[in-house]
Amino acid sequence: CALPSATPEQLWSRLARFLDEVLPVAEDAGVRLALHPDDPPLPSIRGQPRLVYQPQLYQKVIDLNPSPANQLEFCVGTLAEMTEGDVYAAVDRYSRQHRIGYVHLRNVSGKAPHYRETFIDDGDVDALRVLAILRHNGFAGVIVPDHTPQLSCGAPWHAGMAFALGFLRAGLQTLETAR
Repeated sequence: CALPSATPEQLWSRLARFLDEVLPVAEDAGVRLALHPDDPPLPSIRGQPRLVYQPQLYQKVIDLNPSPANQLEFCVGTLAEMTEGDVYAAVDRYSRQHRIGYVHLRNVSGKAPHYRETFIDDGDVDALRVLAILRHNGFAGVIVPDHTPQLSCGAPWHAGMAFALGFLRAGLQTLETAR
């Protein structure tokens, strides 16, 4: 059964109202909310509009409410899939604002709707460059490997995740020793 469609303006208004109600409580509790961008990043799916399908729309979320608890779940793979903008400029912009709650780091090849997830070292994104920008701008939060291809072995998901974690650890250590 199809849901009645909301307009993008209605969705933004609902998000603003939600943030205005929830963020004061989050601040009092020492909690940060972190919004993930639409994945896949398309302006609509099944006739329903989406909110954050281009990098600059993250700024609109930040501008809705200035609370420091209003953070971004910064999904590098989803940002790389977006048809506009530059992933490195987005990393720089939002990490300089100290609005990134945490980072999902994965890699992709191509743009939505025609993209594929790749190993962290094998897509369109230079993951080490992303890490360097985050470090340069003082990001000291959590970086989580996101979706990762599976390997052909007895523990396919675990092996793919271990590869991504090892890559991230080596990249962070390389940046640390390069200081």
